[in-house]
Amino acid sequence: MKRSPALVLAAVLALVLAGCSGGPGGGQESPPTASSPTATMPQPTPGRDPGGQGEADPVGQWGGATEGSPVLWFASGGHFNGNDGCNTLGGTWVANGERIELKDMTMTLVACLGMDTWLSSAAAVRVKGDTLHVTDADGQEIGTLGRLNVAY
Repeated sequence: MKRSPALVLAAVLALVLAGCSGGPGGGQESPPTASSPTATMPQPTPGRDPGGQGEADPVGQWGGATEGSPVLWFASGGHFNGNDGCNTLGGTWVANGERIELKDMTMTLVACLGMDTWLSSAAAVRVKGDTLHVTDADGQEIGTLGRLNVAY
């Protein structure tokens, strides 16, 4: 018995599409329940005082609203990375009260004409509302970055 290639293709396509359906419910996720990890773990609000200890939470994206503008990303695990518009940087961060110290910072050293590389001098940051104040090793403010509301 000779099978039509179109019939075989239709059968394969039907199997593939059936496998993508995600089962009952059409792939929609149910809301968290009391037994799910996301419902039982408190979720800190970035830029606020999650532990009530006078410490601001830097987690999230700061700056980078336009192509080539300075940006810093802080992860909850104590790591950060960023870009000054030309060079990439990264390291670890430690909260010390309201001051967040940037540690073990590494940065590429690409020469970019006309680029203000003030972010390369960052030693610490402080969150004040939706603004990240960046200071150098002497404690002098060298710039600010606004919070960018993106998923992280």
